[in-house]
Amino acid sequence: MSYLKERIKHAVRFRHKRGYGVHSPFMFNLILNVIRDKTKCYTYSETIEKVDHLHGRKRKIFRLLSRLIRFLQSQRIVCLGNLSDLLADYLISLDNEAEIACNSTEALPTADFIYIGRNAQPFFEKDYLDTLLMRAEGKKCIVIFDIYKNGFNSRLWRQLREKSTVSIDMMWYGILLFDEKIQPGKYNLII
Repeated sequence: MSYLKERIKHAVRFRHKRGYGVHSPFMFNLILNVIRDKTKCYTYSETIEKVDHLHGRKRKIFRLLSRLIRFLQSQRIVCLGNLSDLLADYLISLDNEAEIACNSTEALPTADFIYIGRNAQPFFEKDYLDTLLMRAEGKKCIVIFDIYKNGFNSRLWRQLREKSTVSIDMMWYGILLFDEKIQPGKYNLII
């Protein structure tokens, strides 16, 4: 019942889709040129997409993550949960210089980009919030998949959303930005 309620609430509030009501220049650029990719300036690894049969939502999410990582210039990336090995291969094919760790929590304190997919709960201990929130040179981006259906990811989303500078609710996944230099805000989007 709560999932349906959240879907209806989200559908009513997704006004930031085209940048309407966004007053932060950073977020306006992020929404229009990175999340929506209106300029079409990013390239993707189409060979991996064909070999690993990335179609539909998976391909859309992988492409969004690659655009986010390139826009934020993330160098230390951690992927946790299902499809993390495939995502790491996809990201390595696009950027060989980035350090990418799969299903390993040792790199969490120094990571500046963290992807938390389905079934990521076994990788976290009791003090997972403190580990996730350790700052990496003042900036950090956390992407959480299944923020309303998966119990652990939903709880993690709610707890981290209160502590983040910017939260972007995209219904199936959420993006959290921790950076004191950008204007705080909560945004609802549907691509």
